[in-house]
Amino acid sequence: MKNLKALLAHLPDYTVYTVHGEANLDSITITDITSDNRTVTPGALFVAIQGQSVDGHRFLANAVERGAVALIGTKSPATLLEENIALPRDTVYITVPDVRQTLALCCAAFHDFPSRAMTVIGITGTDGKTTTATILEAILAADDAVDATVGVITTIGARIDGQEIDTGFHVTTPEAPQVQRFLAQMRDAGCRYAIVESTSHGLAQERVAAVDYDIAAVTNITHEHIDYHGTREAYVAAKALLFRSLYQSPPKPGIIRRAVLNADDAGSVDALISALDEEAIGRDNSGHTNSVPILRYGIRNELSGDEYPQEVDVYACQMVAAPDQTRFLLHWWAGEFPVETPLIGDFNVQNILCAASIALALGVNPEHIQRGVADLSGVVGRMERIDHGQPFLAVVDFAHSPASLERALITLRGLVGQRTDGEDDSERGRLIAIFGSAGLRDVVKRRLMGQVSGRLADFTVITAEDPRTEDLDAINQEIAAGVQEFAANDAFAIVPDRAEAIQFAVDMACPGDVVAAFGKGHERSICFGETEYPWSDQEAMATALDRRSATS
Repeated sequence: MKNLKALLAHLPDYTVYTVHGEANLDSITITDITSDNRTVTPGALFVAIQGQSVDGHRFLANAVERGAVALIGTKSPATLLEENIALPRDTVYITVPDVRQTLALCCAAFHDFPSRAMTVIGITGTDGKTTTATILEAILAADDAVDATVGVITTIGARIDGQEIDTGFHVTTPEAPQVQRFLAQMRDAGCRYAIVESTSHGLAQERVAAVDYDIAAVTNITHEHIDYHGTREAYVAAKALLFRSLYQSPPKPGIIRRAVLNADDAGSVDALISALDEEAIGRDNSGHTNSVPILRYGIRNELSGDEYPQEVDVYACQMVAAPDQTRFLLHWWAGEFPVETPLIGDFNVQNILCAASIALALGVNPEHIQRGVADLSGVVGRMERIDHGQPFLAVVDFAHSPASLERALITLRGLVGQRTDGEDDSERGRLIAIFGSAGLRDVVKRRLMGQVSGRLADFTVITAEDPRTEDLDAINQEIAAGVQEFAANDAFAIVPDRAEAIQFAVDMACPGDVVAAFGKGHERSICFGETEYPWSDQEAMATALDRRSATS
């Protein structure tokens, strides 16, 4: 609990209004902070946020009825009256210029700024954030030479020292109250490290505004979320906010600071650096940014004969890919060491390099990196194999952008022909892709994803993926138009019901084929209209495999 005056002391600017009376801010005790009026409890501070479709100011009175003892918003009392929003009697109402920043600062102060007690690593990017965070968690947890308790917040969920916390997330960074509460739990549990997956939405909406980062890393930046950000430039600028936070966070005694960039995604790195003006990052000729050195990682292509430039600090070479394992040699500034992982695909090598770069910067022994990477069997919904004894490979993967779908299909192409009986059917095997595209999201990527699948898959099954209030048939036709640019009409089918689509693909599969469902991954719901219905691609794939087995 905190008194209201103590919380407000951390705000750069605010105005206090009292309705029909005076208020002693020192005497008002805050027991919780929320921006959701449905979760208000007695003693809460309610922060009204004006969103894209809902204005939180309209719930001020309801929050007071539920027990809120103070309110924060951006609209003056006069403006509220003009909009027919009446403040209840004896209400303390505070206006601020930036309500989202205020929410984050108040929540951090309420929990005594928990991020200042740990090494905090922020990971952003279009694809690979969750996988990279999970790999890093495994590496840090493998460091048994020190008390390396680790906390993680990802779009899948949150964990403290390996223990799952139910979050109910749906593919985004949680709101500031949840972020700060989880960080406080990590601090209280004695975590040395906190890994925070930082999405573009979470950064742009200041959900992590009061997190003091020590390391900021980016996996890649490709075509995604243009529906929300408007342009690629705005999307990159949102990602850059993670690095701004790093540069602006005060150094912590004895804790290193690094900015970690993907050298193989040069265009995105250049755009990212450009989005950070010189004044914000203070770069000098040595590549340092306000005493924050830059680390770059990538994959060396031995076939090109080109040497990596000096500024690449960590890179992989001598890669050997097998259906169930990837091996490579990792070079870093103090030597080299071999890495083996059950994860497949070049994109996962990139994810490992990102996590390893962070770990090496933190001083983790290479042996612990090797152990952590080798012991991680997989990540939920990321190239996850579903094996019910069928003579073909069945996979669930989260790929939901053109770039991630392309990488996934290229990787799976190398697994076509794999059979449980040891026979090689690579000449006859097919790659069957199942996916859709979300409604009320980036419309441009629908055709692009269709083009990718038409070009790289042998057969495409187009289906539902959170159509929301959009017309599902129209979405599917846009995807189909992209497929038809590269494939014949008999190389795809539209099956609107997702369960039926997965069953359709499973039933058509032959020995040596690869059947992959994309787009939902770890998610446990699917949205039709404005309602989220329980859903699991893993369960749907397992059910389809069992039905096929029973029928045959």
